[in-house]
Amino acid sequence: MTLVIKGILAESREYYRKMKRENVGRLLINPSGSFYQKEEGGNTFVYMRRMEHGARRHVYIGKANSIFVTRMERGLALHNKALHAIREAKRAMKELGMASQEIQTEDYFPIIRELFQTMADAGLWDEGLSLVGSWCFKVYQNSCGVAYFPERTLDVDFAMRLPYTGKKINLGEMLTSLGYEEVINHSDGTVFYRSGELSVEFLKDRVGDGRERSGSGYEADIGIAPVAVPYMRILLSNPMEIKARDLGRVVVPSIAAFFLHKLLVARQRRQEDKRQKDYRQVEAVAKAILADPARVADVKRIAAGLHKKWLQKIVAAAGSDAAALEATGAVLGRAGIVAAG
Repeated sequence: MTLVIKGILAESREYYRKMKRENVGRLLINPSGSFYQKEEGGNTFVYMRRMEHGARRHVYIGKANSIFVTRMERGLALHNKALHAIREAKRAMKELGMASQEIQTEDYFPIIRELFQTMADAGLWDEGLSLVGSWCFKVYQNSCGVAYFPERTLDVDFAMRLPYTGKKINLGEMLTSLGYEEVINHSDGTVFYRSGELSVEFLKDRVGDGRERSGSGYEADIGIAPVAVPYMRILLSNPMEIKARDLGRVVVPSIAAFFLHKLLVARQRRQEDKRQKDYRQVEAVAKAILADPARVADVKRIAAGLHKKWLQKIVAAAGSDAAALEATGAVLGRAGIVAAG
């Protein structure tokens, strides 16, 4: 009987650990704050109100009843639901006699912070490494005035400028020493790293503009086997350093580079949900770009160095009926790439 009871308790503890871990993850990918509405010219405009660094901040979301506001409402609801679930999980964990340290420890931020600090300690931010993908977009949301809306992934993507010219290291071994499992994609020989529900993948630029991802072998000087993807050079050639709250120093692509790159890749997505995610991110950063003339100028500067066919794809993506990208068209118009509207 004692063994049965112990087994039940162990299962219960694992259940609430998982419940807490999953909902901590939901807090990271859904916005916090409250709505603030402003009436002007017969229209109602909605802002997200939140506290950052001890100061109140208002981030413009869109007009009342717009698709962006609807998504934000859904995200806030999920955020509040996750908070309630975490409180319930912690209460249950306490009743099950679990250690207070385990109850209080959040599961994702320490892992992410340790990962980024490892990159910093190895000097990789100075040797061509950039944070890209969904976590890059979260940095924009936290530090660059980009509107909040929920993201569904906790995966971390890094892009590396190659050939690598820094001190020779084995980044793969560094990650496995942190507890990440090495996972080989046997179809192309690339490798990613997994820790629980979190995965870390490395990307590099692929010559040409083909749609297929591909790998091209192990990079011995840095100890990784990255995925080669098209257009990545736009991101790697335009880095921006940010002191991110809770994460420390990170290097991300400039918002202008992110904007143009997303337009290039969006229409090539085969999966509709990923394509729509790209368009949502494009429109969100476009609004932040319009608020800063220097960012508009950066879009113009980067676009001037792109191949004519790439610019044609950017214009086509911005004009997609399905995308309905109002702010995006305005950015391209101001940058002289295509007429606004």
